[in-house]
Amino acid sequence: MAGIGLAFWFFYDTMGNAAAVGVNNGFTGGISHVAVVVVFLGGIAALAIFDSIAVPATSVYESSDSKTVRKYSKLVFVIPAAVALVMGMHGFGEGWDFASAASGAQTATILDAFGGGINAIVSYLLHKALEAAIVGVVYVAFVGRNTSVVKAKWHLPALGLFFGLQSVFGASIGYYVGFDTTYFYAFGVTSAFYATIRLAEAVNPSFKIGKGDPIRIPPTAFLALAIGFMLLYGAALFHSG
Repeated sequence: MAGIGLAFWFFYDTMGNAAAVGVNNGFTGGISHVAVVVVFLGGIAALAIFDSIAVPATSVYESSDSKTVRKYSKLVFVIPAAVALVMGMHGFGEGWDFASAASGAQTATILDAFGGGINAIVSYLLHKALEAAIVGVVYVAFVGRNTSVVKAKWHLPALGLFFGLQSVFGASIGYYVGFDTTYFYAFGVTSAFYATIRLAEAVNPSFKIGKGDPIRIPPTAFLALAIGFMLLYGAALFHSG
């Protein structure tokens, strides 16, 4: 449940960075508004693709053929990897923003360039650690403690790179190039949906951590998620702008 709480806050916090997917523009946001919405929906689509790879069909884990089960159990790692990769995109935007601010700041120290000195650095590090914890909880629930899933020593380092390296890449580019990073946040925030859905599955009494295999989330479920979000989002546009 703690992981779900973290995912909820991540969604709330990152939605602010994503300008609430441009909802405050109403119907006057133009092409940039449409682009943010498309990127947001692209994040949901990417997660749907990742999930179809991770769990091609629930029945494969019920097969009597041990080779088949072992083949597909390796793919369960894609579940936490999807969370790390998509969530990491918001880190790409953060890295870009911080480096861009630092490159143009006229301050005495590098700490002052981050608009809060040491407190801003501490806050950023805590954010990164707690966001990474969401990835870690998903990994533990579906891979780390699942006896039917193939595990490897490179899993955790790979997840760390998927999540953390994007911030480095963003900073490397952002120091030299200015850009509206809203798009990165709009894409990355969708990972909160997926993490919450998967962690809700893990806390279900019928799901035994260490023994339970993930259920398949069909593409239609992701489509329904997007439609539900966009319906209320569309309603909000009428009283915005």
